[in-house]
Amino acid sequence: MNDLDCILTNGDLRADTIFSLWLPLRFALVRLNGYGKLNRYGSINDKASFLSAISDDIILRFLLPEDNETVILLERLFELGQERCNVMILRDRGMQSRGFAPYYDYMPHFLNDCFVGAFSRYFRGNDDLKQWIDEQRLNMFFAGEVARENILDLSGSGDIKNGVPEDLGFMLKNYISILEERKKLL
Repeated sequence: MNDLDCILTNGDLRADTIFSLWLPLRFALVRLNGYGKLNRYGSINDKASFLSAISDDIILRFLLPEDNETVILLERLFELGQERCNVMILRDRGMQSRGFAPYYDYMPHFLNDCFVGAFSRYFRGNDDLKQWIDEQRLNMFFAGEVARENILDLSGSGDIKNGVPEDLGFMLKNYISILEERKKLL
C-alpha cells in the first residue's frame, strides 16, 4: 500500500512498476566499477544492505560519475521511473510475480508470456490481452501491430526473454523512450 506504484495510482494494489530501477542501476554499477570495487560496500546481491552502504552522495558520485554517459541516462530513467508513466495496472495481483525469476520485471519477456505462457491465463484470449495493452498504454512495446512476434527487444540481446543488455546505453535509451511516450499519453 505504501509502495510508490500504489501511491501513484491512489492505492490500487494491482499497480506494478513497468521498469525496475534496481536492475539498470545494478548493471551500471557493475559495468562501471566491477565487482572488486563494489564488494568494498558489501554484497550487491543483498540489495537493501548494499544500497544503504552506497547511499552517501560522495560514494554515489565515486561509483557513478555524473559526467558519464551511462550515468546521465540512468539519472533520466530514475526521474521518469518515479512517475506514473512507469506504472501499469495488472489484471490480477497474482501477475506481480513478474518481478521474480525468470522475468525480473523485464517487460518483453512478461508480454511474451501474456500471449503464451504463465500469464496468458489472466486473459480470455489475444483480443482481451490487446484490450488490456491498449488500456494500459503499452503499445509502444511493439513494432507495429500488437502481436507476440512484434514485441520489441529492448535489451538488444537478440532474445525478448533475455533482459541482460550487451550495450547498457541501448537498453537505457529504449526504457527512457518508452516512458517518455507513455508520459505523453497519460
